[in-house]
Amino acid sequence: MPARRPLLLLLPLTLAACERAPAPGHAVVDVRHTPYKEGSATPVARWQGDVFTAEALEQRLLEMSPALRERYQTPAARREYVESVARFEMLVQEALARGLHEDAEVVASFKRALVSRLMRQQLEQTDITVTDAEVAEAYERQRGDFVRPAQVRLSHVFLAAPRTDAAQVAAARPQAEALLAQARALPPLDFGAFGKLAREHSQEPRTQPLDGDMRFLSDEALARAYGPELLEAVRGLTESGTVAGPVQTEAGFHILKLQGRQPAVNLSLEDMREQLTQRLRNEKQTRAWADFLESVARRQQLTLDEAALGRVSVDLQAPMRAPSGPMPGTVPAPYSPGGGTP
Repeated sequence: MPARRPLLLLLPLTLAACERAPAPGHAVVDVRHTPYKEGSATPVARWQGDVFTAEALEQRLLEMSPALRERYQTPAARREYVESVARFEMLVQEALARGLHEDAEVVASFKRALVSRLMRQQLEQTDITVTDAEVAEAYERQRGDFVRPAQVRLSHVFLAAPRTDAAQVAAARPQAEALLAQARALPPLDFGAFGKLAREHSQEPRTQPLDGDMRFLSDEALARAYGPELLEAVRGLTESGTVAGPVQTEAGFHILKLQGRQPAVNLSLEDMREQLTQRLRNEKQTRAWADFLESVARRQQLTLDEAALGRVSVDLQAPMRAPSGPMPGTVPAPYSPGGGTP
């Protein structure tokens, strides 16, 4: 009869001598549920090589919410819970007995869990401080995002006809009226069809390549770029997709279509303090994690053979093969212990 395997998870394959540390790339892990010495606690369940103690059960119950804890008021409910825990641990033993701790997928999962825990520990141990001065500086850098006037986004078809050129104005006016009729015949929210109209007929070099899109502009910017007549005409447009025109300016005629509006924004430093503080903390954690990765690479003497990498072929025409094993692990992005993400 084969000897029973110990309840020690050996990764990946060989066991180092007990009197010295495992060799690089190897680990000895005790996977027993509760490290236990006889007489040190009160077992409520025993199975081969392991126990579950009353003290451990009490601790588990205290870690539950009071509402969940109510489920375990009776001995029968507590028995069911302990049996479930014991069955799980016995399945771990069964997996070890079958050598599944040496399975590539198990080793890959173990590595990912290790790296995730290392990252969390490293970030928790890193002193990250965000000062009021840093928050104020960040606010000033982005003030345009926090304080801005109301803006309107329009599309237009423009026909050049300087007001001082009566003949050109007379020729352009009926064309503008015809384009207005075409624009009004389109579904109000079909901005693609209006864009096609602008591409084919607009004579405004800044917006014609953009399907007539004028982007978001404040009242001041709109009047400065296209004339106060446009600003006056836009004031009456409230619903997205509304068409207006022809609007005559000093430069010519505009057929307008409202895409949308953005309300004014006026967020103070105090309004943004918490959000900016968290963002700066996340940025510092990202830098700290990058610095830590560099220090690990130096300490473990990472080198890359650029010539060998250059000789690796990448066949774009080859069919995809079945995986030969788990994908290599990759470095996770740092995250905020408080729950935020950078």
